[in-house]
Amino acid sequence: MQKSLRRPVTLKDVAAAAGVSYQTVSRAINGFGEINAETSQRVLKIAAELGYRPNRLANSLRSAKSKALGLVVSDIENLFFAEVAAGVEAEATERGYSVLLANTSEDIHRERTAILNLFESRVDGLIVAPAEGEHDFLKTDLPETFPVVAINRSLSSPLYGAVLSENREGAGAAVEYLVTRGHTKIGAVVGSPNLMTSQERLDGFRSAMERLGLPIERHWTAAGTIYPKGACEAAIEILKRSDRPTAIITSSQRITQGVLMALRHLGLRHGVDVELVGFDDFPWAALLDPPVTVIAQDTHNIGRKAVAMLLGMITGTGEAAEIRLPTRLVVPS
Repeated sequence: MQKSLRRPVTLKDVAAAAGVSYQTVSRAINGFGEINAETSQRVLKIAAELGYRPNRLANSLRSAKSKALGLVVSDIENLFFAEVAAGVEAEATERGYSVLLANTSEDIHRERTAILNLFESRVDGLIVAPAEGEHDFLKTDLPETFPVVAINRSLSSPLYGAVLSENREGAGAAVEYLVTRGHTKIGAVVGSPNLMTSQERLDGFRSAMERLGLPIERHWTAAGTIYPKGACEAAIEILKRSDRPTAIITSSQRITQGVLMALRHLGLRHGVDVELVGFDDFPWAALLDPPVTVIAQDTHNIGRKAVAMLLGMITGTGEAAEIRLPTRLVVPS
């Protein structure tokens, strides 16, 4: 015969074990100061020994807060977003919040559905990695005061916060590094030209090339898609030329993968025929021969700072702002 599951420990159970009233236990659990410290500590110790866990749903119904945050990422298979999500979850947990995750696969229609579903699930605020496309629906489908923080790409409204990377500076650092390696013929492959990250990283590339007096050849730069296949096709058009560049900067880990595929397709060798520097650190970069130099973003901290900003907006102790985190050049040893 199957054993019945043990019922959850209640506040009344803790009160009976501690020999105090239900109200005293409630005050101790919720951190209210109407009881003395010694009694509070004793109640909390007994609650822990009994395995008491707060009923978050009941608490949220009383406080009108769910203590849950929504996280909408545009491509969960992209290691960048997985690492950002880890930072979001870590910070939220430390602050007593849970996280509900949705993935849009870079589809603006799926993004709208995910955001509405999370809003209807009563999350207290949203962290969103915007997909390509217009986001006017945020103004019409959500209350004006509903807290939203964007990551990786910004949303065109001062109502929403954003935690981003120093994209232009990172691309400039990549150009400067390649010049120290003796390269003067440098190209660039970025993702969709409509994405803020592609635009800023390409701007940073061009600015650094101009500052260093290097030629910017139109046929050495390309914007493909955000996925490796599109990047591969774009890179082939650059690399099959007889006057191809000797180095290429890529705008993401997915784009780097596509350019490596193009090199292999054309029988060229990374680090010998063409050298790469790519945005985003990734585990297999160091496993290549030679390894790939990368512009690393502070992914974990992006997630943590997004949560910190969002909670400030939720509690009224902070406001929407744009934060830019520095990137760093990682040269494999």
